[in-house]
Amino acid sequence: MIKPIAIFVTSTAVTMTAIAAWDRGGTFADKAVLVAMSVVIVVAVHLLPAMSRRPVTWLVWTGCLVGAIYGHLTFFTNSAQRAADNRAQQSALAVGTQRQIDTAKDALSRITARPIAVVTAELAVTEDRRERSALRAEIAEGKRSQMLLDDLARLSAVVTIANIPVTDPVTARLAAVTGWDESQVAVAIGLTFSILLELIGALLWYEAMKRETTVIARLSNGTTCVTQPVTDIVTMLRAAVTEGKCKKNVRGIREFLGCSQAQAMQLNKEV
Repeated sequence: MIKPIAIFVTSTAVTMTAIAAWDRGGTFADKAVLVAMSVVIVVAVHLLPAMSRRPVTWLVWTGCLVGAIYGHLTFFTNSAQRAADNRAQQSALAVGTQRQIDTAKDALSRITARPIAVVTAELAVTEDRRERSALRAEIAEGKRSQMLLDDLARLSAVVTIANIPVTDPVTARLAAVTGWDESQVAVAIGLTFSILLELIGALLWYEAMKRETTVIARLSNGTTCVTQPVTDIVTMLRAAVTEGKCKKNVRGIREFLGCSQAQAMQLNKEV
């Protein structure tokens, strides 16, 4: 169960760093090389602790971790910028729509026509040509007033949807609480998420590969070296202990397999 989760975490980190590297590149060749390099660095962060125990490994791993964090911070920064651009577009739409609403309200305030039904009824009983002409003009103004009211209802719905803040609401609130600048809060959040993602990936792969560690053992009745998974060696040892061929202690396991002290201690725990 651990390995599928480790693969998912690593895939997530690789995708993030690949997108960030692609954004940083200029030409297609630049993008491809940056993506490849960034993917290698992230994979190294996740797998190196499980593959090697030498001191120099940790020096390389630390450098890769810094590089991976830089890539993730780039992803978070670019992602936040794209989100801010979308909010800005929505906000600009809201501003333009509000101006249309103000114009419609101003035009509506200058219309003094009575309700169309009232004017139409009066027109039906009026015979004077000038009065009928004035009443028809008043009806036209009434229809224009109704159209403006319909436009106001439509524009009000649009501005309600488009009225979105340009900055991220959570980041803005955290900045207000902590007293930090919004950019500082964003960097702190991105840094925390990046470190957590890389450490989780490294830990999961360490646990997954530890369970699949192989042991090179030399059987006591021969000189051939056998490389088998720990689970197979443990099964063989249990059978040997049951048959009395091997004592159930570290010394007995070392004598039976010819393995190292550390391997014998690990196998003794498993048996």
